[in-house]
Amino acid sequence: MNAVPRDMAAFLSAAGIEVTGSREVDYGTQYFLSRGEDVANLTVYRTGKVVAGGRPASPVRQEIEGYLPRAVPPGGRSKTARPALDATRRLGIDEAGKGDYFGPLVVAGVRVSGSSAARELQEIGVRDSKDLSVAQATSLAERVTRVLGPGNLRVVSLSPREFERRRAAAGNVNLLLGEIGAQIIGELADELEVVVVDEFARAARSYLEPSVPAGVRLEVRRRADSDDAAVAAASILARARHLEDLGRLSDKIGFRLPRGSTHVVEAARRVVEERGVEGLREVAKTSFRTTEQVLGETGNRR
Repeated sequence: MNAVPRDMAAFLSAAGIEVTGSREVDYGTQYFLSRGEDVANLTVYRTGKVVAGGRPASPVRQEIEGYLPRAVPPGGRSKTARPALDATRRLGIDEAGKGDYFGPLVVAGVRVSGSSAARELQEIGVRDSKDLSVAQATSLAERVTRVLGPGNLRVVSLSPREFERRRAAAGNVNLLLGEIGAQIIGELADELEVVVVDEFARAARSYLEPSVPAGVRLEVRRRADSDDAAVAAASILARARHLEDLGRLSDKIGFRLPRGSTHVVEAARRVVEERGVEGLREVAKTSFRTTEQVLGETGNRR
């Protein structure tokens, strides 16, 4: 029998999901899961791969799929790929939570000075945080901090209320990301040769260029978190902080807030019913269209 991985077992327990039985399948073990009337299954293969199954609309299945590392699309990079080493002194910037309804917006910057630091990041397994489980992202964030030291890191986390205030002042979320990126560049600009940013908007370069010191190259590209050690490390720090802060909000509200933006209406409706619109503003990015749907259903007004 292939046991449920320890971090997954801890996640299931925290989420109130019970393992009700199991059976042997080809190359692995399938576990039956339930939480109340909702059921799903989890298959643990001998290779170590873990796959959630059951009804696509099952909240239990959706939560587990959100916890598991994101699958690599056809033609994409392997989850075991590592960013290439580069001796160039660089600053990597990435964000987490931009598209999540619940929780903060987090932007992280990581300064990597030379090939030795880049090599250490590769050795500890730094890669795009979307390829990591929750436990892996949390563990790697701690190791990145130990390897590089706090002086080479910046993490800006905006609570939902602060996000909405600053988004409105900036004009839109991409301009806000530009502001935060510029702030991080200003704080970590010493002895840099290049700033690498995972592209968050087509106009991202124009938002950031004024803040880049003379003589420092700016690179803004898609999927930079998959091929640049500094950006990969920044993506890990940002995701770990987002998960941490979302956990705190969940504790405050009294139940687990879902990640992402596609299966959040039921949780948002519960927040409004139990704590009103002000309670929703504490935990959600209320400028999202989801809010109009929720408030319309509950008869509330902003």
